[in-house]
Amino acid sequence: METIKFLKEEWPEPNFEVGDEPHFLFLISQPYGGSTAIAQILNTCQNSMFLHQRAEGQWLIPGLCKEDRWKENKKINLKSVKAVWLNKYQSIKMHVGEIDVVIEKSPPNMMRIREICSQFKKSSIIACNRDPYANCSSIIKSQFTSFENNYKERENIIVGLTKNWQMRSKKIIELVENLLIPFFTYEDFCQDPSILKKYLKLPRRLERTININSKIKVKSYPIQKISNQNERQISELTKGDIELISLTLAEKPELINFFKYKLRKI
Repeated sequence: METIKFLKEEWPEPNFEVGDEPHFLFLISQPYGGSTAIAQILNTCQNSMFLHQRAEGQWLIPGLCKEDRWKENKKINLKSVKAVWLNKYQSIKMHVGEIDVVIEKSPPNMMRIREICSQFKKSSIIACNRDPYANCSSIIKSQFTSFENNYKERENIIVGLTKNWQMRSKKIIELVENLLIPFFTYEDFCQDPSILKKYLKLPRRLERTININSKIKVKSYPIQKISNQNERQISELTKGDIELISLTLAEKPELINFFKYKLRKI
């Protein structure tokens, strides 16, 4: 059996108190899939916290957030994940008092969620997905700004983003079916944020403290209540973008059918 050597600078293992653990609530979602809004609503729960300001503990561990983080066969140091996350939880707890729930939504967690959950005594998972057109548009606006006049480059990026949506959707379906993870869509959540309470596996005393009407701050948007941003974001796609996304999605219709999404026509 091959022995993997993990570099300490990439996979730190700080000290932590054994036995002192919260409930880890993992949210599985696409990048730019609405998870920030969902996590912020979840974090209105009494005695809850994020490991990182973006609720993504991957950024606390250099080896976990490298460019290969979406590879399913990526070797990770589970001891480091446990040590860093529990150390962070215990450090925050020391300053603020009792913490019952850690909300963790690093998107690449979905590639190895079984292994990560195995490190903690108490954990649960919920999954969500978002309309692929809105998801692609959100990523384009956030990460790509220099190819407006380079049509071939734009086409390649659009197809690549759509295929990424398909790959991650396939993984979400696999987890939902194999681990019986409850799931919903970003659109369901925006229509009725209380849907979260239907799927959470938290103690009732904590669940009922979640404020589904809370105003939240997401990216550069003003502080506001939950609202569906899909149509506004999709309106920023060109007709060519929408056609490419539809053509790519049509190659694997079972994925959009599972989440009850529809192909858009120009």
